[in-house]
Amino acid sequence: MAEYGLNVFDDHGIKTLGMEDFTIKRLASQIVPAISSGGAGFKTAYDLTMDVPGYDPANCFVIITPRQYAGYDQTISDSWPVLPTYVDLGGTRIGLRTWLNYGVYDGHRFKYYWLARTVECVVEVVRVA
Repeated sequence: MAEYGLNVFDDHGIKTLGMEDFTIKRLASQIVPAISSGGAGFKTAYDLTMDVPGYDPANCFVIITPRQYAGYDQTISDSWPVLPTYVDLGGTRIGLRTWLNYGVYDGHRFKYYWLARTVECVVEVVRVA
């Protein structure tokens, strides 16, 4: 029977780490819809916050996986695909950003804008113990 997972062996071929040495548990999963918008000004708020009981950045990680990059052929100049990023907000909370801020110099100052071009994706929080 095939065995799946992770096995680590030392120089003498002795198994030092295997799947029986730790557990992986998904604590949360959420779909983030595709977003295509923007506006003037400087954006600071998170689009989505997740409160995940059991989340601890010391033994958890966050996976953001696109469900579909784009429903059409993509080119180098295209603004898709972009994935959200996450920030540890402390405690059991994480924040998700689907946008970026940028400035355009108009000759004597910068004008600031924000842009969101995010594909639909799944955000999963996983604990390793």
